[in-house]
Amino acid sequence: MVMKGYDPRTNGGQYLEDLATAYWVSDALFTALEMDLFQTIDDFGIRGANLFELAQKLQANESALERYLALLNSLGLVGYYKNVYYNQLITKEYLLKASPLYQGDSLLWRKNLSDDWSTLKAALTAGGRVNFLPETISEAELNRRRAKYIKAMDNVAKLKARDCTTFFTALSGAILDVGTGSGAMALAFLEAFPDTDATLLDIEQMLPQTQKLVAATGFADRVCYHPANILEPEWGLTQKYQLIILSNIVHAYAEAENEQVLKIAASHLSDDGIILIHDFFNEHDPIKAHLSDINMFLNTYNGKVFSGAWVIAELEKHDLVTSPLMPLATDTALIFAARSQSVLERLCLK
Repeated sequence: MVMKGYDPRTNGGQYLEDLATAYWVSDALFTALEMDLFQTIDDFGIRGANLFELAQKLQANESALERYLALLNSLGLVGYYKNVYYNQLITKEYLLKASPLYQGDSLLWRKNLSDDWSTLKAALTAGGRVNFLPETISEAELNRRRAKYIKAMDNVAKLKARDCTTFFTALSGAILDVGTGSGAMALAFLEAFPDTDATLLDIEQMLPQTQKLVAATGFADRVCYHPANILEPEWGLTQKYQLIILSNIVHAYAEAENEQVLKIAASHLSDDGIILIHDFFNEHDPIKAHLSDINMFLNTYNGKVFSGAWVIAELEKHDLVTSPLMPLATDTALIFAARSQSVLERLCLK
């Protein structure tokens, strides 16, 4: 947490203290989600809830809860007026489960990562990840974790997917979503462009979770599923695609794997198609990019965050022309690739 107005060049001590206490803020947010505090406030309707009512519902000590609510108020998550607490607009949009843009699953997944981050010193000594799942973990537990992960990633993808569609003036035909996860990226394009259908590609163990999420939308009849490991030299696909999506795929692997993935993706691109790469890049939001890079270092076999320049150079090896790095308003950015400049100009970058 870097407090607004503090310049590390002139307020270095305060800047460092704010870095050291950043977890205070995240733990305050995690606790509210785990208590269902925002949902409890919402349950009282438009009138809001007073301290006594909230303490009763949450089974909390009134005095302690009052101090905690004061913190949430200062963070802009709850409002307070005439002894009544209410949810702020940001809370209603992102922290209530009924909201289409609910982020609670994603935020609590971040809490789960704290155990991995506590191994950073050991991992730096070892040169790689040191915190692994136990070998005796059951398939049922793995499926439970997959379900939690895919819901968390779905929260995030929904925030970014609609922004990605706005770069396109028109789109029709077949979409391939590589390492689809929840399918949110492809679904956003299906919603924006009615003359499209999508193939969702992921490992066999993940696709049942994907199917559950897609079944709850109105697009299931325009979707097919293709189980494949993208690290294999062949994906078993038999057609070319107008749009190939690689969202948050590049940072999951190192150079050799990405060279192969990009090569195979390019081989399945139609003559007038587009490859869309959405990811963290070192040139855009460097602090978040480097934090994400260390997160990959701690949580994956060899994942890392790349520069946009490296990805563009790899795409150009396959006779593709590319866009420059196209930043989103968030912490990620896009790169587009096609077989000709005219395709890029016609379909995207309006």
